Amino acid sequence: MARLRNAQPRNTSGSYERIFGNTALGELASKVHSAAISSGTELERLIAGLAENIADLDAFLEQEIMPDGVFLARKRQMKESNTLDFAGPEPDFMVFKRRQGAQACHIIELKDGHVFDTKKASAERRAMHGFIERNAQHIQYRVRAHFCAFNMEDKEAIWEGFKRKIARDEIMTGTELCELLEIDYGPIVAARRADGPDNMEFFLSELVGIGPVRQRLQELLNG
Repeated sequence: MARLRNAQPRNTSGSYERIFGNTALGELASKVHSAAISSGTELERLIAGLAENIADLDAFLEQEIMPDGVFLARKRQMKESNTLDFAGPEPDFMVFKRRQGAQACHIIELKDGHVFDTKKASAERRAMHGFIERNAQHIQYRVRAHFCAFNMEDKEAIWEGFKRKIARDEIMTGTELCELLEIDYGPIVAARRADGPDNMEFFLSELVGIGPVRQRLQELLNG
């Protein structure tokens, strides 16, 4: 997981300062928000680091028959492609897999959480299927869409979290993503949990270092 002490929010307090009425507390809350965003980026990096990455996506897409195996393209490779149409947002991953003569392209939107408002969920589905519709002609394999909530194993909860705006067969768990990529789920989870104790220590130390907060905590503890 991203380290809270290393977070560098663009807006050091912003609305959080107004919520708490305290600049230091606003800055700490902003660090938490920034670390949460960085945690999603870190998840993508960890997954990609365990998979076989495609260096030249255009060259890969020219193949009628891909090599046997599992191959991953990230947003950077997609953006560098001259073949794909980017009239809208691109997905997080394209996973190409060939096993026992069957080959397919899996388009994946990766989420660290699983609960979204209706507008966000609808926009995610439109973006995914818009990307597929614009690029199906360039992908010579069966294409499947997936919305992966990496940390949730309950598919019903994921479906409800997306406000039922995605098809049930588009739901993917973190375990299923790792099975698709033929990598281990456990080490990714363990790596992300490793910074938890340090994040708690930093957060609490910063919190009690804020005068009004420390004073109020003492009152509550003594009350």
